[in-house]
Amino acid sequence: MKPIIVPRTYDYVGVYLTDKCHLSCCYCITQHHQARFGSYKYSYLKTEDWIKGLNRLVLPEGIPITLQGGEPFLFKGIWKILENVKQKIDIMTALPSFLKREDLIKLKTLDWNKRKALYPTIRVSYHKGQNDYKDLIKRIAELQDILSIGLYYLSEPSQSEEEVSELKSFAKKYNVELRLKEFLGDYGDEKIGNLLYPEAASGINLSRRVLCKNTVVPIAPDGNVYLCHSDLYFNRREKALGNILDEDFMFPKDFLPCDNYGLCNECDVKVKTNHNQEYGYTSVTIQPADDKPIPKLDFKDDFTGTFVKYSSGKFK
Repeated sequence: MKPIIVPRTYDYVGVYLTDKCHLSCCYCITQHHQARFGSYKYSYLKTEDWIKGLNRLVLPEGIPITLQGGEPFLFKGIWKILENVKQKIDIMTALPSFLKREDLIKLKTLDWNKRKALYPTIRVSYHKGQNDYKDLIKRIAELQDILSIGLYYLSEPSQSEEEVSELKSFAKKYNVELRLKEFLGDYGDEKIGNLLYPEAASGINLSRRVLCKNTVVPIAPDGNVYLCHSDLYFNRREKALGNILDEDFMFPKDFLPCDNYGLCNECDVKVKTNHNQEYGYTSVTIQPADDKPIPKLDFKDDFTGTFVKYSSGKFK
């Protein structure tokens, strides 16, 4: 099949092998604004088709594919993908209890995990009340000699400073790299998140046509490629840019119209770091399709203290 060129301006390729997860976070970003990701009936892509489709991608320098979901290790074909996809691969996982060191050691290759990065390329999520950070840290410590792996804890607002301090101390004890993952969305009456376009994630379709261009590639469990995470999480199949198995798939070069302004997912409109860990990046650019300006956040670069590094130099 023809190669698929991912534009050089793109920063991230997210591959949703599955929409299933063994956690049940009430604040899960995949279900914001009443999206029902995790409950749609997909024609799930077969393992062989994932391998064929992902091997077509020609990625910008320094950009891997990132397996996520849902929980990517719930997709049984992940092991064949890790052995047969030629790309460098990052993984976002909650490290389900059935996953053992032996499962990774018996893979034919771990070359997919060997790349220079300014962060752990396997990012394990700790969500308060959903999994046990002590268990995760101990298991991560057992994998550090063979993998680039670290723990990301969600800044869930109910966590006390004492709880966070205990978490940091435990990570330091096991020499596990610990980083913060920003909580996004509603907490009580408060909206949390440093959003460049606050109105865009209001949770209400504002019935206004806008023009959007994204530098993130979200790929759904059926192989459909979307312009943004909102289209993916709402399963707007009519809005799909195409499928990674389409013979002549190409990424659009221009801004595309959108009628769902207000239902943007926070991860697309937040101010964050890019793959080079440079703060001030927002993956989507939104322009008005009329004469009315798009409200934007006047933010200052106050991004400090976002990760705690306990490493002997592995991730330098």
